[in-house]
Amino acid sequence: MTMLVNWLESLHVDVTITNKCSRKRNLRSTCRICLDVCKYEALSINQQSIEINSECCTSCGDCMISCPLSAIEGIPALREIDKGSLIYHDGYTPFVKELLIYKKRGINSIKLNGNPINQKWDTVIIEANTKLKFLGQRPIEMIQKVKEETLSRREFFSSFRKEGKQLAKSMAPAIWKIEADEWNVNNYYSDFQFYTVMIDENKCTLCRACSSFCSQEVFILTDSFLQIENEKCVNCTDCTDICPEHAIQIKSDFKKKGNIHAAFHIKECGDCGQSFHTFQPRMEKCHICKDRNPEWLSPYQ
Repeated sequence: MTMLVNWLESLHVDVTITNKCSRKRNLRSTCRICLDVCKYEALSINQQSIEINSECCTSCGDCMISCPLSAIEGIPALREIDKGSLIYHDGYTPFVKELLIYKKRGINSIKLNGNPINQKWDTVIIEANTKLKFLGQRPIEMIQKVKEETLSRREFFSSFRKEGKQLAKSMAPAIWKIEADEWNVNNYYSDFQFYTVMIDENKCTLCRACSSFCSQEVFILTDSFLQIENEKCVNCTDCTDICPEHAIQIKSDFKKKGNIHAAFHIKECGDCGQSFHTFQPRMEKCHICKDRNPEWLSPYQ
């Protein structure tokens, strides 16, 4: 069946970047994770969008898996799955979040080909298993690949007629195409967070730009406090890029989820009389009047 499998795998779907990409939604986006992981220089930034050079792209899958917003669709050609095992291939190094996702999708082991894994794989597996233990999951195991039996010519064609249609259906590109959010690790471990979003209350003006641009709905503004749901953060940096006051920082912080509630005050500006929100209890002017040159006319008059 090897020839048939190789032929079907060659019918890969071209890699495409969807409108979920930060570069397509936010003109101030600085995200370049996919560019940084691409070893083939197949990606480039063009007028605040990401372009793919199909002649250079090998569909290796690194950009698809690393994208924090799961905005790149295609088939990761180098990843091979066989009966609940990821086949070891020294042509790439998996990501930690990739292994965490595989575990939730029923892949419990890495199948070796008789040779020891390289150092990069070993490092990633150790880190992934450390996180899996904290997540209450069993570790990913190493197993040796069993040598496949050789079929005779008659057995091959008999097997082809019997299983060919079903195999073609299961291996078709549409079946293996990466769907939206498939590489978002937060969707698989909703009781944990991988990042913590921090707000500098001395800088934040509660302009709501972060909540408007955050596609993951990390920021929720109520009548009396700003709630930050850290378990939703994927570190896409949309909030840090759009914040005009540079009041937001994101740090890697793997732990059980914990929301932040930042209480604010609703006050009336002493200059323009307009209502405004602030974290500062002694603030007497809205942020527009506070920074406005006294010689300028008030925008509210």
